[in-house]
Amino acid sequence: MERRLIAGTPYRKLLTAPRPVAEGLRARLEARGIPVALETPFADLPEAALGTYMGDVALWVPETLLGEAEALMEEGIP
Repeated sequence: MERRLIAGTPYRKLLTAPRPVAEGLRARLEARGIPVALETPFADLPEAALGTYMGDVALWVPETLLGEAEALMEEGIP
């Protein structure tokens, strides 16, 4: 599983999904207190910053909360 530091905190990639799906999952995870970082494959393009890129994006969560995020994914995140 991929790992990287984001602002000095170790994050793990939870999944890769089309942006609309990833945005919905991000909103639900953040509502449960899990910070999420989305990463497009084209970070330097305006479409990525503006949110108009609808292709696949990676959804990253803090390593310490990965298990909780995976459990929420399995139960469908109410």
